Order: sequence, then structure tokens, then C-alpha cells
Amino acid sequence: MAGHVDKAKGRAKEVIGKALGNKHLEREGKRDQAVGAVKENAAKLKRRVEDKLDETLDPMEDDDDRGRDRANG
Repeated sequence: MAGHVDKAKGRAKEVIGKALGNKHLEREGKRDQAVGAVKENAAKLKRRVEDKLDETLDPMEDDDDRGRDRANG
């Protein structure tokens, strides 16, 4: 979510900077957009890693549960 906000804020700064001829504000807007894109990609990567971990760990937990059930008989 934060990535979307940074990108929108950056786009606004870039447009305002262009309109006013303020190169500093325009560059700052482009930088904010880049930061937002990085945040979005990091969040996507985090979700993918969590999903893979869940896929890997869920079968192990099922095996543990079955082992416990047999032991407690």
C-alpha cells in the first residue's frame, strides 16, 4: 500500500515540478515514484516467499500431527 502512495505522490510532484519549471521538484517526484515501485516489488516478493514457505511447511506440520497422533494412540 505504501508503494502506491509514494508513486502517486511522486507523480504529483513530477507534474507540478514540470508545470512550474522546478527541476528539483520534478526529480524528487521521479525519485518518489522509483521508491514506490521498489516498495511494491518488495511486498510482492515477501508474499511469494511467504507462500512458498507455507507450501513447504504445511506438509511437514501434517506429518508431525500424524506422528503425534500415532504416539498418543
